[in-house]
Amino acid sequence: MDEAELPEEQGEGPDLWAGALPGQVMVPAYLVSRYAAQYRVIVDVLLAAMDTNLTGMSYDKVAHAVTERVRALAGTDTAERLLEGSNFALEARLGRLVAWKVVTRWQEPARTGEDFLRRRDRYQLTPLAARLHAFWAETDDADDEAADLTLAPRAIHDRLKAFTEAMAEERYPAAASEFQQVIALHHAMARAARSWQRTLAHNLSGTPDEAKQEQVGRTLRAYIAMWGEQVDVYSPRIADMVTRTPSSGAWRACARGALAEHPDEEMVQAQAERWEQTWHALQTWFCGPQAQARRLRRQLRDVISPWARNTHFLMEAGGVVTRRAELLELAAVIERAPDETTAWRLWDTALGVFSARHLLVPAESLEDDTETWESAPPAPVPAKFREQGHRAMVGRRPRRADYAAGRDAARRERAKLAAARAAAEAALRRRSGTRLSQWPRLDGAELDLLLELIAAARRSGPGHEAITQDGRWRVRLGDPADPADVATLIGPDGRLVTVDWMFELQPAS
Repeated sequence: MDEAELPEEQGEGPDLWAGALPGQVMVPAYLVSRYAAQYRVIVDVLLAAMDTNLTGMSYDKVAHAVTERVRALAGTDTAERLLEGSNFALEARLGRLVAWKVVTRWQEPARTGEDFLRRRDRYQLTPLAARLHAFWAETDDADDEAADLTLAPRAIHDRLKAFTEAMAEERYPAAASEFQQVIALHHAMARAARSWQRTLAHNLSGTPDEAKQEQVGRTLRAYIAMWGEQVDVYSPRIADMVTRTPSSGAWRACARGALAEHPDEEMVQAQAERWEQTWHALQTWFCGPQAQARRLRRQLRDVISPWARNTHFLMEAGGVVTRRAELLELAAVIERAPDETTAWRLWDTALGVFSARHLLVPAESLEDDTETWESAPPAPVPAKFREQGHRAMVGRRPRRADYAAGRDAARRERAKLAAARAAAEAALRRRSGTRLSQWPRLDGAELDLLLELIAAARRSGPGHEAITQDGRWRVRLGDPADPADVATLIGPDGRLVTVDWMFELQPAS
């Protein structure tokens, strides 16, 4: 296990039970290790990060988060003493967690020379470890359940409407009953949201495979089936209901309605405070443009792009999802064929596409006229057909359609587009280091390429610097001298008005 092993149990020889039943699991080992306190802080940090980060944490971020957490728990002076020198070896602790399958470790791909000089390790909890540690964390956070995330928009809306009406009519027992259902939905949806985020965090990290992609797809479908557009439809309505918070007296009256006659005042006050916390949690979820319900919806929406990209990577790999590589090789061979007949023969041989053989043979009568040929019982084939096959007595086989002219036209169009893009790249490369307002009129290919480069740079973040998808160019948009300056670019199809960026285009390598 670790530097301090568990005591050996009595007995020698192999365990016969281990061959027939599930046996040792090392995931919980960090809880009983000599350095359990250190491991728990690391796992606490990784578990907390899974609520907001779906792609793991870098080594530097783990170190920073551990330092901040130790300072918050033990104070600054104690944290300095605990974290100094040999008292805390973060790299060794992370390595042991990886060996126990508590943490998944992988490396980011290196895209530039600087990437090879920095540490590119990333860490993420495995699903089993996340569920285990969430169980331990819930035992310590039982009093904070009211602060959990809330969803189930339609059901919460209906229950809140009934609760508001009962409170207005001072029917406090009925109001308490309705709000108890809101609390139950609150807890159930919070658990569902955490489960989805843990699943996405694990399956979007590391190397994609078919099992991970399927799990992400099921998670997206589950979100759409349970909530979907309800967030957009019901969030404004719920926000209107929870804008005005009931008074403390109203909460206490509602709590008394849920308890037995003559309840203890301390119990009433504690119940009223928990319900008021749940009310504030609903406000956090559904009120304002940055409501948590909408943020979670955007988070699930943003998962679609990496999920689709990983699926595309798997399809290009060949043999995992599709045979794309083999089909591209076949297409290249067919394109180099000397004539149409040879091309069709290559296609037929590769895919096994041959002329159909229709045999007029008797078959057993079917009671169900709607039964398809796929599910119908097989018909016996006489020996003469197996020996000689079906022979057409009249006519001749029709010629296949000739697509040679179309392929030649497509080949010429591809060459024309490639030449236009190369010319556009050369033209924009010559204008590197100038502002957009200084540029002359652009042709169609130049304007399309410029829009593609601007989009890539804007998506990269505040620095406005990115590498194109083909990895050939590095584009950077420098800030204008005056934020109010704009540039008007004239193209064949109209005008483009944008910020007067300082445009820079350099080879990526």
